[in-house]
Amino acid sequence: MLHRSIYLGLAAVSSLTSIVAHAGEDFQVRYNIAGAIGGEMFAPPDSSGLAVGVAATYIDIKKVTGNDGNTLTAPIPGGTVPLPAPNPAALYPSYGASTAQVDATGTFKIFNLAVGYITSDTYGGGRLVFGGLLPYGTQTKTTQVNASTPALHWNPAVPSAAQSAVAAQFGASYQGSLASQAAAGSGDVSGIGDLELQAGWLYAAEQLRVLAGVSLVLPTGQYNASNPSAPDIGFGNFYTVRPAIQVAYLPTPRTALTVKLSLGFNTTNRDDNVRSGNWLGLEGAAAYKASIGVFGLHTVFVQQYQSDSNNPWGSSRYQTLNAGGFFTTKVPVLNAALTLQYMATVSSRNARAGSFSQIRLIKVF
Repeated sequence: MLHRSIYLGLAAVSSLTSIVAHAGEDFQVRYNIAGAIGGEMFAPPDSSGLAVGVAATYIDIKKVTGNDGNTLTAPIPGGTVPLPAPNPAALYPSYGASTAQVDATGTFKIFNLAVGYITSDTYGGGRLVFGGLLPYGTQTKTTQVNASTPALHWNPAVPSAAQSAVAAQFGASYQGSLASQAAAGSGDVSGIGDLELQAGWLYAAEQLRVLAGVSLVLPTGQYNASNPSAPDIGFGNFYTVRPAIQVAYLPTPRTALTVKLSLGFNTTNRDDNVRSGNWLGLEGAAAYKASIGVFGLHTVFVQQYQSDSNNPWGSSRYQTLNAGGFFTTKVPVLNAALTLQYMATVSSRNARAGSFSQIRLIKVF
C-alpha cells in the first residue's frame, strides 16, 4: 500500500514522458543536412535524359541540443507523496522541482534511390526536371534521462523511521520512472522512409546554372505513432511542401560558387496534432575543378522561422549550422559522377548534432 501511494505521487515525474516522446519531428526536419551541392555544378549545360542516383548517408548523432545550444534538459515539477491511510494530507512529504538532462546519441544509416528525367526540349530557355526519391534507413538510438532524486520535506510529526522507509521507496520509484522513459526512447529500427516527389525547371548556360523546383514529401516511412520517442525512419503522419532555388555561377571553367535556398511548409501530424513550424534552409558551396575531380567547401544552415504548434516543449525552434567539404570525380567505366561528402555540426539549437557522411553516384543516360 505504501509503495502504491508513492508510485501515484510520481505523476509529476511521469509528465516528462510526454515531453520526451512528442517533441516535434524528434529534433530534426525534412532536409538533407549532409548537403545536396557537389561537383555536379560543373555538369555539361546540355544534359538531358534519364538520371539515376544512389546515395548512402551515415549520421553519427553526438547529442540533442536544447534552446540554449547545450545538451537538452527538461524540467520536472515538484509534488507530494501520499502516505497510507489514515495519515492526513498534512503529513504528506513534498519535494521540489528538478531538471533532467536528456542525453540522446545514436547512428542513422540511410540509403537513397533517386530516379529523374530531364527533358530535351526547352521551356522558357530551360529544361523541365521530374523525379522521385525513396529512402531506406536503419537507426540505432540510445536515450538516457538523468536527474538527482530531490529531497523530501517532512512534517516533524512523522517518525524518522517512517521517513527513511518512504524516502528509500521514493528514490527507487523516481529513478525507475526516469529509466523507463529513457528505455522508451531507445532501440533499433529499420524500414522505408518518406517518399519525395520532385518537379523543377533547369536553366544551364556556360557560366550560369539555375534550378528552381518544388518537392512534396509523403508520410510513407516507418513510424511508430504509439511511441513517438522511439527511433523512426519516417518523420510522422504529415506532409511537407519544399520549394527551392539553386544558383551556380562559374567565373571560370574551373571555379564555381553555388547557393541554394529552400523553404519547408508542414501540415499537422494527424496522430498527435503537433505541427512542426515552417523552416528555411540555406546552402553555400565554393568549388575548384582539378584534373582528378572537383574539390569543394560546403555549409548548410537550417532555421525554423515559425514555432511549433501543440509541442510540449513549447515554442522551441530548430536551428543547425554545419560545415564540411566534398570531392566529386568521374567514374570512367560507368560514365557517372561519384561524390564523397562530409559535414559536421558547428552549432545547433533544439536539434540533433553530430557528423554526416555521404557517398552518392549519379548517372545520366
